Amino acid sequence: MSIGAARYIIDTGLSKIDDSFFRHSSAAIVGASSDYNMGHAFVQCLQDSGFRGRLYPVNPAGGEIRGLPVYRRLSDIPGRVDYVISCIPARLTPQLVRDSAAKGARVVSFFTAGYSESGRREGREMEDELLRAARAAGVRLLGPNCLGLYCPETGLSFAADFPKDKGGVAFIAQSGGNSIYLIRTAGRRGVRFSKAVSYGNACDVSECDLMEYFITDSDTTMVAAYIEGIRDARRFRRVLQRLAAAKPVIILKGGSTPGGAVAASSHTGSLAGQDESWEGLLRQTRAIRVHDLDEMADMLVALSFPGHPRGRRVAVFGSNGGFSVLTADDFIRAGFELPQLDPPWQQRLHEAVARFSRSDAGMILKNPFDITNIASAEGLQAAMKTMADSGCFDLMVAQLSISNSGWPFVDSPFTAWPGIFVDALLAVHRETGRPTAVILHSITHPVELERFGALQQKCQSAGLPVYDSIPRAVLALDRLVRHNANHPA
Repeated sequence: MSIGAARYIIDTGLSKIDDSFFRHSSAAIVGASSDYNMGHAFVQCLQDSGFRGRLYPVNPAGGEIRGLPVYRRLSDIPGRVDYVISCIPARLTPQLVRDSAAKGARVVSFFTAGYSESGRREGREMEDELLRAARAAGVRLLGPNCLGLYCPETGLSFAADFPKDKGGVAFIAQSGGNSIYLIRTAGRRGVRFSKAVSYGNACDVSECDLMEYFITDSDTTMVAAYIEGIRDARRFRRVLQRLAAAKPVIILKGGSTPGGAVAASSHTGSLAGQDESWEGLLRQTRAIRVHDLDEMADMLVALSFPGHPRGRRVAVFGSNGGFSVLTADDFIRAGFELPQLDPPWQQRLHEAVARFSRSDAGMILKNPFDITNIASAEGLQAAMKTMADSGCFDLMVAQLSISNSGWPFVDSPFTAWPGIFVDALLAVHRETGRPTAVILHSITHPVELERFGALQQKCQSAGLPVYDSIPRAVLALDRLVRHNANHPA
């Protein structure tokens, strides 16, 4: 689809994206079979996700799927159908669009592939035919070659294990696989979503349409996007400028290298564009650029939790002197400061440690602080509160090596210490409200992975962002502080 065609959609009055695009009282899955196939998988997913509307499997063979009757034709379904998911061959889909319009559908989502992304002339022609049918019928298309909509509020989803409670993050992606990974990995870390869209080839509904909607969507507080290519650069710049002025925007550009651009063309038929142009555009619009999905999840974690730092004075404290040094190095290389406590507060720290420890041997009582040898929750809490109350730091960063907590054996008595440390940290955070981030790292054993999960959940539930490596935490927090500097409160 050309730039001119994209403008045509707007100028001819085809319905803009609004709340009705995401909220449906009925869904038909065309191509669902009583034998397991992708259509069957969509039916199962929507049932297990708690979709609040009516479900209608459609297949000429009829039958039953998971207690639902299978309709032979879309027209056989009684009443209106809001949302249609296509899992049938591409050659049959133009008629499906017309049939969907006749049933009152607002959106047709195409899991079906084999269009422009194939690189074949007939694939591009079928995509053009699909678009003409949609325009004539007044129906919006998602895809083709996509997974469709995720809206936790209504139970609409394309993976049954996605979080079922809603939050403030909107996510759009041209890749279905990347959509699944990001929602799962960020969801595991406490991030919750307002809506997400896997939009594939974007023959109709594009990143611009979706981002324009999210500017005013009251459910959405931030937007993340995985984009392989755009079709209307001028419109994209305008929309992104407005969106980034209203809410944090995180962009992951796929196909930023020559080889990646070729892959993007084969994946969603996208023209990737020069990386230098993208870099300049994102800098000018003050969008946050990331370079992989884990970095995107890290930024969503940073932005999703309260207590954002606005300065670069960091207190690094936790376990293991060597890791404290490495953490300090990474923060300083990123442009942070690690100031020392003012003399009166330094004296208070020594006094606090003396009350709860026979000796300060093996500790580092200056920034970065190694307080491993404080064994009690009261002692750890006293040391941490001294740092927090001092006013010397904009950000508290607790780093905890899970592996070292099991020395000399994985099941040694010292494994209780991380839990004591985290309890003390949470108590201080509740009392002071000081911006705090947690790094739980160095996991080398399956048992340690279980401990990590429990500690991560405890911190997330208390409103603290958690990272599983020192460099990733530093990168995310650096981007967060830069974003806050560009968007004063």
